[in-house]
Amino acid sequence: MSDIAIIGSDSFIASNFILKNEKNFSLRLFSRKSSGKNDEIILKNLFNITEGHLKDCKCLINFTAIVHKPEIKDKTIYEDINVKLPVHLANVAKKAGIRLFIQMSTIAVYEETEYISEKTNENPSTIYGRSKLKADNQLLKFQDKDFIISIVRPPMVYGGGIAPGNMMKLINAAQRGFPMPFKGIKNERDFINVRNLILALNTIIENGICGIIIPTDKKAISTEEIINYVRKYSNSRVRIIKVPIFILSIIRKFKPDIYNKVFGSLKVTSNIPDTLYKPIFTLEDGIKEMVNLS
Repeated sequence: MSDIAIIGSDSFIASNFILKNEKNFSLRLFSRKSSGKNDEIILKNLFNITEGHLKDCKCLINFTAIVHKPEIKDKTIYEDINVKLPVHLANVAKKAGIRLFIQMSTIAVYEETEYISEKTNENPSTIYGRSKLKADNQLLKFQDKDFIISIVRPPMVYGGGIAPGNMMKLINAAQRGFPMPFKGIKNERDFINVRNLILALNTIIENGICGIIIPTDKKAISTEEIINYVRKYSNSRVRIIKVPIFILSIIRKFKPDIYNKVFGSLKVTSNIPDTLYKPIFTLEDGIKEMVNLS
């Protein structure tokens, strides 16, 4: 079995990757804090990872990141964790003879638009997106015939239990009885079930796919459908209401950012061929799991 170094093994996606692959690969886990996993290497400062830590590893996956959080006052942390740390890891990984470096990135590196593909203009609007794009560009410079760089940019990740992020917030709000204003909203949004994301990562590892990679569920869904799945599996009373068209028009005109985030579409085109990656798990699967554990 090939050794894979997992950086940020306490993160949500990393934990799901480990659960799926601990019998398929020999995993070497690194984290700043203990998550209770066997043989986890705890380093208060991940910049202390050296070539020796990565000896005999064939692949490294960097799951560490500081996401956009308004409460973070020291903005230099984005530069340190989202840019400098991945570059440090790439340096030591290349020197250690690692063949494949996988960087978990985000579609937040693209401009604000309803349609995203690998050809979409990279113009992030948040400090998080800007820091991730800066790291992506610096990492790609490391690539040569002996050192493959894979930059993975998924849309919103859900499923796998209590996934952090807006999907869980939406489910919790619906189950608390807040009226959900999505009846008749026929928007289209792309997501990825964390189990499908793990399938995509395994595909990247097995096939040595390099460059910019956008994995999705390959099936867009409306916000109304999401709420209907919550209603289907929740023991709570979930209310869904219809907002008058004239009110939606007013919101769209005077608060376009809010309208786009709440009611708008976000189509994301996966660039992994169907011959290599076919999503197995559905949004309904993920919602059911999240509702049962929330």
